[in-house]
Amino acid sequence: MTTSLTVKVLLILVIAGGIILYKYLKRTSKGTENTAQTPPDFYSINDGNQTELFFAPAYNKHWFDELDKKYSWDNFGTYDNRFWEYMYNLFDTLPALAKDQTKSDHDFFNKLTRGQKVFYSVLVFGGDTDNGGVYQFFFNRPEFCFATLEAFKELKLDTLAKDYEKCLNEFIGSTDSYGKRKDIFNDPQFSWEEKAKSFQEGYSDIKSVKVIEDYFYTDDFKKIYYKTVVEYIDKNLDQFVRK
Repeated sequence: MTTSLTVKVLLILVIAGGIILYKYLKRTSKGTENTAQTPPDFYSINDGNQTELFFAPAYNKHWFDELDKKYSWDNFGTYDNRFWEYMYNLFDTLPALAKDQTKSDHDFFNKLTRGQKVFYSVLVFGGDTDNGGVYQFFFNRPEFCFATLEAFKELKLDTLAKDYEKCLNEFIGSTDSYGKRKDIFNDPQFSWEEKAKSFQEGYSDIKSVKVIEDYFYTDDFKKIYYKTVVEYIDKNLDQFVRK
């Protein structure tokens, strides 16, 4: 990507983030004390720390050697592969290491290395999308909406990045609807049935999600997706383990 194009993309992201924030603040300022929500604190892999390793497990050569034997590229299953081992050992261990050293989730995110931020964004997107679809990701974790796009581009997952960006643009255009649904979901005055109904109706707000979901759950895509992340971590291992 050329420098000028990169600048344009970043500018679009900043403007888009401003639009969401403005709409959300404008709407919540009119809300009641019980339902007004704090606007999302958007994350970006470009913010904060980039290369300094604040939180990381120690490098274990024996562990990596065993992974090489167990998970060769010829033996890379959809759900039994190196990706999950990296999640359990290179990321899930970080919150305990960061305990009492961060003031908030955003502070934790900003103190991660760039590579850790990419991995975190991928894990958050996958966790919600695998559970309830792309819309559920936007509904539950809007603070990751821009970081996820940046992560896909960093990983050079070009098709996914392009399709996701269309979903993001639809999400930006539906922030009023999103805000109202979020208020209902968080308001104790509504029953669980009413909350579930409001949430389910929100799937129609972002129609482009079907494009991603048509291939995101397939075994062939998953293998490529997980391999891409694993290769990225292996290439940038100094951002994930302390040697």
